[in-house]
Amino acid sequence: MKFWINIYIIMALVLAGCTAEQETFDEGLQQIERMPVLFSAGNTDAVITRAASASYMPKNSHFVCSMFFHAGVNDTIGSEFGAPVADVNMTTAWLKISNSTGNAVYWNKAYSEVVKDSLDIYGFDVNSKCFYWQNRLNHIFLALTDNNDLDGSISNSSLKIYPDVTDKYKDKYMLAYDLTRGDKTSMAEQPDPILALETARPSGGTPEANRVKLFFKHQFAQVQVNLKSSLDQSAVIDSAWIERVELLGVAETGYVPYCILSDGTLPAATSLPINVDDNKYQSTIKDNPYGSSFNMFKRSTPVGGYLKSFECIAFGTLQGIRITWRESDAADAVKHVTTYKGVKNLTLKSGTKYIYNMELRRSLIAEVTAKIKPWDMDTANYSADGTIKDDNQN
Repeated sequence: MKFWINIYIIMALVLAGCTAEQETFDEGLQQIERMPVLFSAGNTDAVITRAASASYMPKNSHFVCSMFFHAGVNDTIGSEFGAPVADVNMTTAWLKISNSTGNAVYWNKAYSEVVKDSLDIYGFDVNSKCFYWQNRLNHIFLALTDNNDLDGSISNSSLKIYPDVTDKYKDKYMLAYDLTRGDKTSMAEQPDPILALETARPSGGTPEANRVKLFFKHQFAQVQVNLKSSLDQSAVIDSAWIERVELLGVAETGYVPYCILSDGTLPAATSLPINVDDNKYQSTIKDNPYGSSFNMFKRSTPVGGYLKSFECIAFGTLQGIRITWRESDAADAVKHVTTYKGVKNLTLKSGTKYIYNMELRRSLIAEVTAKIKPWDMDTANYSADGTIKDDNQN
């Protein structure tokens, strides 16, 4: 009898311990699930920023963010994410930067101003959608905005970044961007989508301890062409005589993902290939067998040591760089149209800067120095007019 009494006592103690432990776990989980997700938005490489000083997205910048999480009761960290646009697995919120250190606050979708009484203790618009931690598993955060229109003052592009969750390209949820020149007059007017993707799970006991740091990266490429006369002086060229520089074969439509795949990965930015058989290219196909051309923007100040510099945001496949210049100011001046084909079939990569330094002779390009380097998100990218500043070619 004493034996069975002891067993009952032990079992009671074990059950009591389990109940207390379960209550503590449940209380901790409920506390986590009541916590809003806080964000900081930076624009330098994550490794550098987390270890040292940060370069933050400017105050009043806008971005849109989606949160993906494991919603199943029996899900584990290795489970797949559900249908990518199902409401239970994807939540979208609109945020803006509230101060000089990159703190992001949830805001209304229209980004309209609100009175102070409509702000909560975190500075969030009380009528905005807010993210909360759903469980202790991984959450994926995907943020997107236009670096050349961070405050939405030009085209409100950041307000319309998720126009329709049914937008697709090749069965993936992608947003289309117009990469033609149109009536644009500078690179600052081109779309420059930047994207941040972070995976995090709550581990601390306060919202601040679980703050998510977003690090944005360019999704398209930048191309810069710098021109000067050749050293042998076979042609002495004035900067005014250089009429245009064109990129041949580049994409006219680029696509940027706004939704993860079920395994938690993100599709790469891509572009619509140029179909040279398209009727719209037939009138120019004799002069340009690659179909499309992009007339690059002249920089207001050329790179040091060069007569004239051109720049643009581009994507897709670069087939050639065509330069048009004349020998004098005369009305009947000889005109030269020369194409550099050393870039043929070059696939432009996201977040990459391509620099071509060229020397011109009559009817040909004398010398080309190419530099391909990361197009980093740094403070120069967040200038007032969105123009990408020269970095001295380093």
